[in-house]
Amino acid sequence: TWVFGFFRDGKNAQDPVMIGTFGGIPEEGPNPVLGFNDPKGIYPQSLYLNEPDTNRLARGSGKLPVGTKSGENSPSLGWKRTSRQKDVPVAVAGDMSTASGGDTIANTSNTGLYAAADWFEPNPRYGGATTDDVKYLESVKLSSQYPYNHVRQSESGHVEEWDDTPSAERLHRYHKIGTFEEIQPDGTRVTKVVGNEYEITLGFKDVLIQGACNVTIKGDCRLLYQGDLVQEVYGDYHLNVHGDKRSKILGNEVTEVRTDRKTVINGEDDLFVGKNQVINIAANLNHNVGGKMDETVTGNVSCTYNGSFSTAVKDELVFICQSTIDIGSVDSMNIGTDDTMDIFSQAAMEIMTNSTYTNTVASTATHTVGSSYSITAGGTYTVTAPMILLN
Repeated sequence: TWVFGFFRDGKNAQDPVMIGTFGGIPEEGPNPVLGFNDPKGIYPQSLYLNEPDTNRLARGSGKLPVGTKSGENSPSLGWKRTSRQKDVPVAVAGDMSTASGGDTIANTSNTGLYAAADWFEPNPRYGGATTDDVKYLESVKLSSQYPYNHVRQSESGHVEEWDDTPSAERLHRYHKIGTFEEIQPDGTRVTKVVGNEYEITLGFKDVLIQGACNVTIKGDCRLLYQGDLVQEVYGDYHLNVHGDKRSKILGNEVTEVRTDRKTVINGEDDLFVGKNQVINIAANLNHNVGGKMDETVTGNVSCTYNGSFSTAVKDELVFICQSTIDIGSVDSMNIGTDDTMDIFSQAAMEIMTNSTYTNTVASTATHTVGSSYSITAGGTYTVTAPMILLN
């Protein structure tokens, strides 16, 4: 680049006035020892020898598709294109319709939540968030064109662009290490941080997203709320955990379900209640156990049934009591079996009724008494048989 001007002190040439510069095509690197050279020995840089010293980013031709030159071969732009993020996965709702080992739960009607999907970093300069590196926004009719793109690049390689090319208007700020922010022709803002990022807000912060939002974290994530947390979901809430889910609540847990609830556990289920448990069911209760069922109660058990009580046992039914068993009925009581019935008492047995007592035996009846046998009748005692044998 050539600087031109004049000396306002004439031939003395001690008081220069710089008016402007001429662009040039440098052929040799700088020699700070010689005149008309960069005294810092930086410009012209060896990468840009034998080409116009107008910044490459500003030398666009406006043609589409873009070529390898015409402002498209700048190192910063090349790095952005080669490092573009592709196939970034998004969260997927858990598919419970094909659960193995047990019952299943139907998926919701929004089938798109269960399908894997990816998103792509938009192409530099001209946008277009697809896997194609040269498919840009349809609204872009021209690539960056001279002299509309105003570029400023520092000695170390920082870049700023103000591009006024019709249909390709942009704002761009780029750090030499690769971190950049670009506002593309359709208003899309792309921010990429190569290193770490810290954001600190000492006051309030409100965020409004009117479209969808995808957040993908490839490492660990910690969220600390030192106050209350309120989440309000107008649609369905899906939580898909590929590992364990562990919850610790130091206070109470309260849940209200206005409609149905279904839980499928394909492994073991272990519940411990440190104090009392109350289960209130307004309608019916069904328990289906595929294997054995054991119940151990340390204290007393009280059951109250306001309707009928029916128990069906396919195999043996055994009641063992270490103390007294009382069975009573306000109405009739029937005890029957299709096979032999044995009633045994280790001590005395008493059968008493306040009304009539009738024994009806369809076949032979045998009484065997190991000691005395006494019958006391308050009235008539009648024995009727075709033959009575007394020994």
